[in-house]
Amino acid sequence: MMMSRKLLLLLLLLTATAAMAFGQNCIRRCGNIDVPYPFGIEPGCYRDGFDLSCNVTESKLYAGNIEIIGMDVLNGQARVYKRISWDCHDPIAPSKESIAMDLTGSPFTFSDTRNKFTAIGCDTIALFVGSTDQSYSTGCVSICNDNTTFSNGSCFGAGCCQTSILPGLQFFNITFSSTGHKDISWDNPCSFAFLVDGSWYSFRTTDLNETDFYDRNDGRVPMVLDWSIGDVGCEEARQNSTSYACRSNNSRCLNATNGIGYLCNCSSGYQGNPYVEGGCEDIDECTDRNTYPCHGSCTNLPGSYLCACPKGMRGNPHEECFPSSERSSEPSSPDPCILFLFLIFE
Repeated sequence: MMMSRKLLLLLLLLTATAAMAFGQNCIRRCGNIDVPYPFGIEPGCYRDGFDLSCNVTESKLYAGNIEIIGMDVLNGQARVYKRISWDCHDPIAPSKESIAMDLTGSPFTFSDTRNKFTAIGCDTIALFVGSTDQSYSTGCVSICNDNTTFSNGSCFGAGCCQTSILPGLQFFNITFSSTGHKDISWDNPCSFAFLVDGSWYSFRTTDLNETDFYDRNDGRVPMVLDWSIGDVGCEEARQNSTSYACRSNNSRCLNATNGIGYLCNCSSGYQGNPYVEGGCEDIDECTDRNTYPCHGSCTNLPGSYLCACPKGMRGNPHEECFPSSERSSEPSSPDPCILFLFLIFE
């Protein structure tokens, strides 16, 4: 009897803990940014290692000292702000600031598919030094002078250069070099370098005007971080039902493509948050004819839908239904079976 009572208390405790993590009492928004589980702000409202903080006064969301400006549970990504590195040449008082960023010990890695290492300047050698299991470095060179023709949107070495980074990186530092400052002018004495969301940045010729680019963006640019669960893949993670993160029915596990660990998605035909019980809900395709076209009668099914031409109509209901009495404009082909019999008995 005593054992049964202890077991009941344990089950109630586990249920209460789960309710706190996934329930209505957790703050799920900071400013205008949603905070979906496995992330959370209050103790008990997030998965271990996914705790965030909300500056209520400024309505800003942070992971440590990194400002988060967007969360994407479906793709396992977060959009964040990061300071710009700069190097301004002045023969009397040169100045520079090289920015480093360290994600070690967090679930985040720098997205190799979304970000580009970018440098701006007319005598700029920008180096990106990162680390995985081994040291890694890349960089790009931007050269220009009074005879250079610039073009907005062009970033191929004349005033602006870009390069990709390796996957799996959790640390980087940016440094500068030059060809001796022989190609700079007082109009563009500064070099800038940063890791940036490639879809956000497009070079402008005015970016070379002194500190115009830096000032216009308040000294920061957006970048994308990938995140994943744990340090094992799906096959091994499923073996531990207690720690396995894909909690909802109709969810599936995907191995991380950037670094280690895994992600959870809702199964096809479902949407929502796969990291919480009951988080993946059926999509009613019949209410969204633009995404799920149906020109006939539509019946929603669990994880799918049925589309059929109405009685007396025919055709492809996903494209067009027309009266069965209408003759097709295309010439009919002879039935292959009839043709075969004709050849045999001729």
